[in-house]
Amino acid sequence: MTETFRDLFSTQQAEASLIYHLDESLNGGFGGTNGGVLAAICIDAARALAPDRTPIGIDARFIRNSPPGPAKVVATPLNIGRSLSTISVDISRHDGKLATRGTVSFVNASALEPIDIKGIPEPDEEVLDPDDGRVWKEPAKQKIPLIRTFRPRLLGKTSKGIVTASDILWESGSLQEAACIAADISVGPPVAAALKGKQLAMPNPDLSLRFCLEGATPAYLVSTCRLASINQGLATTILEVRDLDTLIATGISSTTCLRQ
Repeated sequence: MTETFRDLFSTQQAEASLIYHLDESLNGGFGGTNGGVLAAICIDAARALAPDRTPIGIDARFIRNSPPGPAKVVATPLNIGRSLSTISVDISRHDGKLATRGTVSFVNASALEPIDIKGIPEPDEEVLDPDDGRVWKEPAKQKIPLIRTFRPRLLGKTSKGIVTASDILWESGSLQEAACIAADISVGPPVAAALKGKQLAMPNPDLSLRFCLEGATPAYLVSTCRLASINQGLATTILEVRDLDTLIATGISSTTCLRQ
């Protein structure tokens, strides 16, 4: 457990960029850093260009693998307005190749009218308590370090999808970064369940989230992900991330079902 999200990395300032040292413990199933972690890095880096503003959305594209080691992160303001700011973030590998591009939106919270209206009530469906969920098992023939790092666990299935809890590894701040990680981890299970054991590679090349809340960072977040469709090998999933009953983020992701 670290104090902040950035403490997960050894970081250093370079000319017009930050260097994040990516640890192998953050790797997913394809030999590189988990996409949710990369999306979270985009938000973390963008915050410096939008101080005192709240992240409200991210659109991330995972262009190629990000192996462990130093990654160059460059944040560029696309617009800094009175109410909204938009920051573009590029993450490049140690070989100089672009690996991830994210666009992060921020709002000046003081410009918002303080209106609170709840959406459609959620169905009351029972799942396991996050402390009692079934911890994912690492496949015998595939190394997935993030299973040991974030301890994802299956809580059950509801009408809205498969429910997965993931630990948060830092104590304060960066709730949106935490939501990115929990969301990305939850994308795989509904696709895998639909494929019913078919042996395919299933990377998700993107993640888009819209954030609903700024607040304290809990010990874990719960993400519910539903398969919308698989059409000609391209899967689309819809998800939401919660802290208990409080909605943190909603989003969508693509998964490519690739022949091995």
